[in-house]
Amino acid sequence: MQNAQETQLFQSLYKLLLAWHENCRIMPKMDRFTLGQKTGNLLLDMLTTTTSAYHVADQMQKRKLLLQASTALENIKITIRLSKDVKVLKEQKYIEYQTKLQAIGKMLGGWIASLQKTIR
Repeated sequence: MQNAQETQLFQSLYKLLLAWHENCRIMPKMDRFTLGQKTGNLLLDMLTTTTSAYHVADQMQKRKLLLQASTALENIKITIRLSKDVKVLKEQKYIEYQTKLQAIGKMLGGWIASLQKTIR
């Protein structure tokens, strides 16, 4: 059964993926097919990994999937920062995305922490 925080995590990731997709439309072609596509793929992987975690009954497997999602989140932060540093992402958008990523990270971290309690 999904709780509200997990549902909010999915919704936040989905909205961020949509926003990133829109942003890629205005990126220069070269960057759209490198940083844009890589970040989009990482976001999509994180979304599908967390969705898989919702449906896994085994707590250890669920934890493994969530740790994979956490790694993807760190990689997303890096590619978005790089996009800002090479000037294909405006500072305002960078701050907006980082704020959303921090919130997503807190939700994901909370879910992982709650699993730690049930696994012990």
